[in-house]
Amino acid sequence: MKESFFQKPDIKQVLSDKDLSQFGDCVVNFIYNVAICRASQKLQGVKVWDYSLAKACKNSPLRSYVGSRKNAGELGDAVEAFIGYLYIKRKSKLEYFIDILTRYIEHDWDKEKISPKELCAAAFTHLLHKIWEDVNF
Repeated sequence: MKESFFQKPDIKQVLSDKDLSQFGDCVVNFIYNVAICRASQKLQGVKVWDYSLAKACKNSPLRSYVGSRKNAGELGDAVEAFIGYLYIKRKSKLEYFIDILTRYIEHDWDKEKISPKELCAAAFTHLLHKIWEDVNF
């Protein structure tokens, strides 16, 4: 990535950056697994679904910056890039992400027998709304 990328971020550039997406994939899976572990008191190795991240993206402020002709993988990549960027820039700490996800999951765990994919989508939608309020693009 170019040095200017980190000095003056353009949200569309951040959301479409493949390197950030790959890095963010690791961050997203880590924070979700820690949150699930804290909420359920069980260790699990969940891979966050593209479906869940795509749904979260569609229901978040990021949607207006991603474009209209994107598939689930591309929408999920945008979420991963965004979260990866925030972590790299130290605008947000992992514990902050984990706390938001954990509180949401604890609140909705087994509520109405929501599917794991839907719970994941709802938790990340909540996270994206919460961190969007804190980030200044």
